[in-house]
Amino acid sequence: MITKEHLLSTAKYKASPNQSGEIKPVFIVMHYTAGWTEESAIATLTNPNSNASAHVVVDWDGTITQLVPFNKKAWHAGPSRYEGYSGLNSYSIGIEIVNPGYLRKTTAGNFIDAYGRKHVLGQNGFTDVVEAPHPRVGSGTFYWPAYKAKQLDAVEHLSKLLIAEYNIRDIVSHEEIDTRGWKTDPGPAFPMNRFKALLRERGTGLLPYEVISDTPLNIRLGPGVKFKIDGQYVKGTIVNVEEFKGDWARISSSHWVHKAYLRKI
Repeated sequence: MITKEHLLSTAKYKASPNQSGEIKPVFIVMHYTAGWTEESAIATLTNPNSNASAHVVVDWDGTITQLVPFNKKAWHAGPSRYEGYSGLNSYSIGIEIVNPGYLRKTTAGNFIDAYGRKHVLGQNGFTDVVEAPHPRVGSGTFYWPAYKAKQLDAVEHLSKLLIAEYNIRDIVSHEEIDTRGWKTDPGPAFPMNRFKALLRERGTGLLPYEVISDTPLNIRLGPGVKFKIDGQYVKGTIVNVEEFKGDWARISSSHWVHKAYLRKI
């Protein structure tokens, strides 16, 4: 349950000083913590010198600690853009899930994380990995620790609450909104389709379409060419259409594209 103070009634609360003004969230952004413990994540996200925070941290066992009220801006998205929105901190709820992210495998069969720390499969709850390449990390194959079932169940329950409370329009990864080109979270081990399905289950009326224009498709601030251009989509981008008005499709509260360049998927 979410209280009138925009806090989870069932979660621990440790206020982060790294927050700012009020927001009306329309997205959920999924992250991994790039570390192995809840304690280290919370220490970083509540350190005033880190300039980073998130609304919640979800531990391996599903325990949730809230750091920022859901109607306040947390500092989790960095330089970001999605569906015509820039600076996703102002429009989203950030969920940090304890997971170290990509690992490299040594010749001895052990694993090295991004900080050079060694880990052995089968120790300290580290039992399974997903093998997957990732161009943002480099060449070769990388190993992504699997998320725990209790952890994913907790994130799913939380996501359902947030969707209902704030009329969330989409659930996205940090990677897909990042404009710097190096973020990879929550990584290939995270079942993003499971969470996208929550939006379809609640009957949002959102319709997924693919951009098929060979040239960049203009995103406009209204349904017509007289309205200002506020970004562009490239061919292959998937967008959610909220309504059609004549030849135009609304893909957010204030953004429109011409429907002739969309294909239903």
